[in-house]
Amino acid sequence: MAESIILDLERSFGSLNECVLITNAERTIVFVNDAMVDLLRESKDKLVGSTTERFFADASQFAAMGELYKTPSDQRHRKSYELELVRGDGSRTIAEVVSAPLFDSKHSLEGLLFIARDQSERKALESKLSDIALTLEDALDAITEGFAIYDSEDRLIICNDQYREIYAHSAPAIFPGNRFEDILRFGLNRNQYDTGNLSNDEWLEERMARHLAADGSVVEQNLGDGRWLRVSETRTTSGGIAGIRADITELKKARAQAENAYRNLSLMADNITASVTEVDVDGNCVFVNKTGCEWFAEKPETLIGTRLRDRLPWKEREQVRAAFDQALRGEKVSAEVSFHFPDGVHRECLMSCNPRVAEDGTVEGIVVLISDITDRKKTERTLAELYAITSTRELSHDDKIAEILRLGTEHFDLPFGIISHVIDDHYTITHAHSPGEEFVPGTSFPLENTYCRLTLDADGPLATAKAGESEFARHPCYEIFALETYIGAPLLVDGVVHGTINFTSPDTRKRPFSPADIQIVRQFADWVGHEIARQRDHQALMDAKINLERVASIDDLTQILNRRAFLERANTEIQRFRRTKQPFTAVMMDIDKFKQINDLHGHAAGDEILKLFANVVGGALRAVDVFGRVGGEEFCMILHNTSMEDAMLVCERLRVRIMEECQLDRVEQTVTCSLGLAAAAREDVEFSTLMQKADTALYEAKSTGRNKCVAYVGEPEKVSVF
Repeated sequence: MAESIILDLERSFGSLNECVLITNAERTIVFVNDAMVDLLRESKDKLVGSTTERFFADASQFAAMGELYKTPSDQRHRKSYELELVRGDGSRTIAEVVSAPLFDSKHSLEGLLFIARDQSERKALESKLSDIALTLEDALDAITEGFAIYDSEDRLIICNDQYREIYAHSAPAIFPGNRFEDILRFGLNRNQYDTGNLSNDEWLEERMARHLAADGSVVEQNLGDGRWLRVSETRTTSGGIAGIRADITELKKARAQAENAYRNLSLMADNITASVTEVDVDGNCVFVNKTGCEWFAEKPETLIGTRLRDRLPWKEREQVRAAFDQALRGEKVSAEVSFHFPDGVHRECLMSCNPRVAEDGTVEGIVVLISDITDRKKTERTLAELYAITSTRELSHDDKIAEILRLGTEHFDLPFGIISHVIDDHYTITHAHSPGEEFVPGTSFPLENTYCRLTLDADGPLATAKAGESEFARHPCYEIFALETYIGAPLLVDGVVHGTINFTSPDTRKRPFSPADIQIVRQFADWVGHEIARQRDHQALMDAKINLERVASIDDLTQILNRRAFLERANTEIQRFRRTKQPFTAVMMDIDKFKQINDLHGHAAGDEILKLFANVVGGALRAVDVFGRVGGEEFCMILHNTSMEDAMLVCERLRVRIMEECQLDRVEQTVTCSLGLAAAAREDVEFSTLMQKADTALYEAKSTGRNKCVAYVGEPEKVSVF
């Protein structure tokens, strides 16, 4: 009869897309269809006969649903419930559930039918739409320019407050749904726009044509109050138009002033090799000479009206700002400053800021003269920094070499710094400084294909700023790597050639190398050679120390921790447990009847069993677990962050695995193992107490038949056998 009912349920609900689950009056699942199996991600065999309690993320919801079984005719069955479910694979979902009571012929409650719908996609979509709306709202508020979007019928969809502020006279007409042309007419009637020589209708026709073109071009718009706007409009994918308005009034004024200053100063200033600029009280450039344009790598019309210091790194901007602030107070300022100019050249400069004072005594601008003193200052600074790097104890060996390479690339204004090791005809990169990781440590080349072959042949530093115009052009490296600039020196370690240090670039260096540069690269090579020798000596000492420590802590036979090393680690775990309260379980292990194996088959066989045992157990543990040999055939392990229940499962798998894998053909006896488990408790101040508990459980396992796992749960006689 039951099979007939289940068959009828399968025919009725089995192929439905809706998720169906039926329970009896005791809340035991008697039927689930395929859709419900997919929703809960559990097999039918595991679902039928169990309860739904384990699928409730909130246990109180499971309890509340129990009321449906007590009052089957209640109104509760007429409403839906939104439940958070934990599926069989551990993932979570949201489901909408409705229920219906099932009665027998006597109108007694036989069970409940539940229909569920997965709501996770709907919830995710609602959350995504909410996030998009909030993001759009935040983005509009953050835009400093006026911004508006019109739909495909040219009606306003949305705009920000800046848009309304820019067109203040038209603001009453700027509301969603109003057409762009109507907003323009409203503004025209209130003199919002400067139409020039055009009539209102002519201006409107021309403006609408540009608007409807929406080709992304930028135009300037003059308003009736004298303000200027930069307008850009673009088609949206839905056929609407998005537009941005930026107030450029002040920029227009600044450009007019700059053009006047430029005509007065350009003839004189362009003949000066230093950078000459004039800025207004806000720091905006109103004049720049030819040298300044070269250093800032832009044309005058691009630089004028902008703050030149904004084109410098932030630290340098701060130095310039401080000098400008002082000059704005009417003081002449002179300072040595290091600049990384946009043309890619790092210059040490003498900067002089001279205030330009108006007739009323107020400062109306600053004339800035910047002279290049790089050659002198760079050498002084590099030597000082090299001393600091080589004398500090805060940097490791590799850090010091990395700093030397960084310092070299900065000093020579080259992107790549390399230290190589040369063995026979093989050139291998050991350290590299390259912004895009073009050169990777460990990469090898034939020595003949590198410029360093020339350096080693020269037996001293070698440099070229224009490889294409020197002997380097005939070298294979020039064709393979296309490096135009090179400076390098041999590296000697204990008087023997180790490799080279070199700095290179695919671009021609703007300055030729000086004699001071040759001495700098020689000093780099000398120091790196000494450091490599020192590091070799240090590494030899460290390797010897590690070997000694390993000999003192590793069991010779099994190659796992010996008793002393294991107990040290174990006491560390106890202290961690007392700090973090994270559980762990100690397990004592003893190979059953091991003495009998030694007696019958010899100690060689016993040793093989011990090694095999250690390999099998060690290979099954995690990296965080601790395993050691604490006696002849006794072992102990610590299962990190593992409760007694989980530890029992682990130990039982180990026990079976030992029976399967720890056997020798010449030993007829089946090798088995007894295990005693003890979970760390608050009273375990030292590991010895926990180990004693595990040993007590092990004794129980041995005395009650061996080849089993026993857990310590209290007094010695209170143990649990798995």
